[in-house]
Amino acid sequence: MTRKKYLYHDKSGEMAWHDHPAPEFGKENAKREARRCGTNAWATGLVSDGAGCHPSQVHEYRQDIADHGFTGVDVNSAGDVVFSSRKERSRYLKHRGFIDRDGCYGD
Repeated sequence: MTRKKYLYHDKSGEMAWHDHPAPEFGKENAKREARRCGTNAWATGLVSDGAGCHPSQVHEYRQDIADHGFTGVDVNSAGDVVFSSRKERSRYLKHRGFIDRDGCYGD
């Protein structure tokens, strides 16, 4: 039985033929920390395009947010609303008249 040969880059960067054992690509680039399950959307801000506006209305929405005292809500230049907390998201969506179907027990 013949083994397949394949071409790969060795540690010095040279192209070499190998047949057994297969080199373990990517081990040197593996992350040092284990992956965390779930999302960290609240750490970076949860972005909602459904609650957003047209880019031409961004100034109006920002003014409305400031006038009503929302501290954890911002509108980016594309018109998407960025929330930094669940409480502010819940308050803002009620203010706008949206029904929050993604709200959890604490919302």
